[in-house]
Amino acid sequence: MSDALNYLLEVRKNAMGPYFEFMKEGGKHLDRKTRSLLSVITKVDSQTEAGFKQYLKRALQAGNQADEILDAMLVCMPTLGLSKIIWAIDIIQKMELSEFKPENLGKKKQWIKLTPLDELNEGISCLGYDNRFCYINKREQEICIYDNQCPHQATDIPVSALNETVLTCPKHNWKFDLETGDCIEVGDRPLNQIRFKLENNYLYIYN
Repeated sequence: MSDALNYLLEVRKNAMGPYFEFMKEGGKHLDRKTRSLLSVITKVDSQTEAGFKQYLKRALQAGNQADEILDAMLVCMPTLGLSKIIWAIDIIQKMELSEFKPENLGKKKQWIKLTPLDELNEGISCLGYDNRFCYINKREQEICIYDNQCPHQATDIPVSALNETVLTCPKHNWKFDLETGDCIEVGDRPLNQIRFKLENNYLYIYN
């Protein structure tokens, strides 16, 4: 939310509060992915660059694939018009988001057997699969799995870049906390989480 909106909420709470409550209630039956995708479309329609960048990242964090975001814009072409979609694509290319690189589009995901649960160490570990690898943070019964690629330009971050719980991308020095996945220095996007499941005493990832 912008500083201006925060200001209005503070000095005109009675007027602005109901509006934001209405916006929240209006989308309460939508899942997080759908709601974030619609927010992207509204920013393309209004051609609000700062808002578009913000909600584009939120849509990716909510689990939308780059292909889904592109398709959503194209499906809305009768309303948006081609020029607004081109405006959005220009911004996406300048942002250099790894998800939108041509070589990363159209990949079909599948469940991959990663490791037996009883062989998964407590704390942070790194495991390989399909000529790639991922970082796992296991704390008692909680597990988080992160892609080894930096969300900035899809640079592989090697194990040698790990210092305790901090992972540093060798290309532009983005630093990530593997306990949360958050970017804590230089950049502004968290590591991409990998969906997983536990089945028959094995850990599977969806990638």
